[in-house]
Amino acid sequence: MHLLIGCGARPCLVTDVGWTPAHFAAECGHLNVLRALHALHAAIDAPDFFGDTPKRIAQIYGHRACVAFLEEAEPECRDHRRAAEQNGLQLDERDPDWDAKKRELELSLPSPSKNTNKKKKRNGGPAKLKYTKERKA
Repeated sequence: MHLLIGCGARPCLVTDVGWTPAHFAAECGHLNVLRALHALHAAIDAPDFFGDTPKRIAQIYGHRACVAFLEEAEPECRDHRRAAEQNGLQLDERDPDWDAKKRELELSLPSPSKNTNKKKKRNGGPAKLKYTKERKA
């Protein structure tokens, strides 16, 4: 991983659903990769498009050591981000392509207030039968 970073790889880049390298490391239980990403000040607490953080992914896959590490590292990550912001430092945490894709996905989803899949209910008493003939007794 250090070779990739040395050649210009950016740990802030994400997939089409917002997964960072930390999400993949957490999924596979690669604690050393999570530690390296944290040492590089990568955003190891970033949620994906569905709100899942690397810590949640590690929980889902049962990687207890990764969960324990991320529980300690996430506050440090937030503190580093806050300190950088206060000092006016730019962090390489944003992926403009992902930001645009996320916005596009958000706009394509149906609005929660407008459910277009609902069927209209009929309010008109009992159902009417068509083409019924009266019987003569």
